[in-house]
Amino acid sequence: MTTDEKQHVADLAKRHVAPRNILLSLQDKFPENVTRITQVYKHKSVIEKEIRGPRSEIQHLFKLIEDAGYVYWSRKKDDSEVVREIFWAHPDSVKLLNIFPIVLVMDSTYKTNKYRQPLFEIVGMTSTELTFAVGFAYMESEQTENFCWVLEKLKELFVKKDMCPQVILTDRDLALMKAIEVVFPNSINLLCRFHINKNVGAKCKQHVVNDLQKTIDTLWMEVVWASDEVEYGQRLHQLEQACVDYSGFINYVKDTWLTPHRHRFVGAWINRVLHLGNTTTNRVESAHWKLKQMLGNSIGDMVKCWEAMNNNLRLQLGNIRASFQKSFYEVENAHVSPFYGYLRGSVSRAALRRIAEELLRVDYVGTNRQICGCTLRTSYGLPCACELGRYRVGGIPIPIDAVHVHWRKLTMEVELEKGEDDGSEVDMTAAMDELWRRFRSLDVVGKRALRSRVCELAYPTMTTLCPPPEKIKTKGGVKKKGKKPADYDVYRDPSYHEYVDKASQSSQRQSQPSQTSKKIKLSKKQPQFIVQFPNHIRSYIEDVVNVESDGNCGFRVIASLHGYGEDGWSMVRRELGLELIDKDRSTLYDKLFSNRLSAVRESLMIESFGSQPPEKWMSLPDMGYLIANRYNVVLVCLGNPCITFFPMTSSHSQNVSIYCIGFVNQNHWVQVNMKEGFPLPPVTLDWKKFRSHIATTWMLGFAGRMQHWQLLTPVLA
Repeated sequence: MTTDEKQHVADLAKRHVAPRNILLSLQDKFPENVTRITQVYKHKSVIEKEIRGPRSEIQHLFKLIEDAGYVYWSRKKDDSEVVREIFWAHPDSVKLLNIFPIVLVMDSTYKTNKYRQPLFEIVGMTSTELTFAVGFAYMESEQTENFCWVLEKLKELFVKKDMCPQVILTDRDLALMKAIEVVFPNSINLLCRFHINKNVGAKCKQHVVNDLQKTIDTLWMEVVWASDEVEYGQRLHQLEQACVDYSGFINYVKDTWLTPHRHRFVGAWINRVLHLGNTTTNRVESAHWKLKQMLGNSIGDMVKCWEAMNNNLRLQLGNIRASFQKSFYEVENAHVSPFYGYLRGSVSRAALRRIAEELLRVDYVGTNRQICGCTLRTSYGLPCACELGRYRVGGIPIPIDAVHVHWRKLTMEVELEKGEDDGSEVDMTAAMDELWRRFRSLDVVGKRALRSRVCELAYPTMTTLCPPPEKIKTKGGVKKKGKKPADYDVYRDPSYHEYVDKASQSSQRQSQPSQTSKKIKLSKKQPQFIVQFPNHIRSYIEDVVNVESDGNCGFRVIASLHGYGEDGWSMVRRELGLELIDKDRSTLYDKLFSNRLSAVRESLMIESFGSQPPEKWMSLPDMGYLIANRYNVVLVCLGNPCITFFPMTSSHSQNVSIYCIGFVNQNHWVQVNMKEGFPLPPVTLDWKKFRSHIATTWMLGFAGRMQHWQLLTPVLA
């Protein structure tokens, strides 16, 4: 290759372009070039060797870290020069940490390097709700002592001695939780709800029969989302009653999660904590994924890993700066009102969006603190519905002081505040004088030893440290063409709950024929019901499934269609009751039901199981709106009249479920199984009147099937 061609290869290799794409670029730029792919690989290797020179891996790593201005620490194993742990943080990450110290999310990931050392990553959240990396640490093992060392180094990144994160979010790693308790005793350690729910769901699949799994999952979620301790006690009692025959499952839930850790993930406790909306470790999990996308494989050394992290950070910091500029200069349509006058340009757009969403609750909440719950104030540091209601009643804009200072920081270009005594901490005069005094007092051997230790600090690129031994083979040909060993990839191994889910799905597939035959046996066509439906729709009916006539028949049908089983009817009643008071749709139902709201609510409440009086039966159209909204399904009723209910606050989805029910004998509901693509009857006038703007997409998505119904209807006449 010519000099220009070699430079072109070097430029593309620096940007991690794949060799095959480098070769294509060479051919485009230099048409006469006849370079082969092997030459590209060889030249890349030459470039890497020239850059590193005679330095060892750790020496080169320290040089890159020093040149980029990183803050870093390392320690070695006892009586050895092998690196035990190493921690580093980008200078801008340190700045962001001190600007946004409230919430940190921590987690380990694996398969990032050929030494198989776990990578511990710490991230935070900016005022624009973007994630920023705080620091990275490669650790020898995940014991409490290792975590304590890393967290002590994290503590040193805070400019003020008394500063620490208010909330630290982790998985249930007992060693890490113990280290947090030791190093940050004043911080609140929350646990990831996502992983807890997944583990509980997996345990449920192992202990509970299929028909009750969804019911118990729903009851568990109600426990987790309980808004206060009284509701928590009630929801837990309901879960215990449902699991009376499954002591293994309920004991696991209580002994592993609720008794020792409920204050770390249950809403009744964490809603009082300023977690800024962070209740899962999704932020750090996402950061792991982006890093591994940059790495490509897990056979690189620490230098390659650092380069991937550094490139990732450069992109991340660019996005953060751009988000600050957007909040300064761009105003969304929803925030042009004078009500936001004091906040525009001074508060992040993310905070303004949350306030705008909360403002929708004001019509329902008013200024009543008890109804409001004030979760946005306690968990986000933003004005809640009752607070916004008072500002609206007073006719004043939202004051800037009502927004927590976290959301008002929109720049990284600030001088970090220092404590009163911080000056002495960075003054090395006395230490240097003492070092010289000790050096002069030593004999020749002592001076050599002290000089060696000082040189390690002064010249990190001359360090004698070496990386840990490799734990996998990284050389040698791949036996099967096109297939790398499994240990080379960067993707994590499946979690416990994923193994359980896979086993459960496999079991369901194997048992599918027997389930189908059972359904056919129970779901025979019943002429006495079919003849009660309009003539033009009968040819589209596959079968009709009858349910018990006890005043709960309508709810039994919905429970069966939703997968709860017919006996899950009480769960449907409970969920529709919750839907009626849902904070996001309470205003909708106030307008939709008007003076009938209390009657609708009362019809869902029952005093005992068993037969129910007519006022407790499922009635349409009222329940139709609730069912479609709660489960985000299309509900079709065949009867007199025939009606379609679309969700009123969501947009059209291609994979939506369509539940079809039939009203027969003027007092009974049945499940109607329809053929694919059957015509849909019209919607109600109230649906058209009160649905949200985006909900109109439902009628557009099903326009053809609704027109088909209109074409068939005259035949009936």
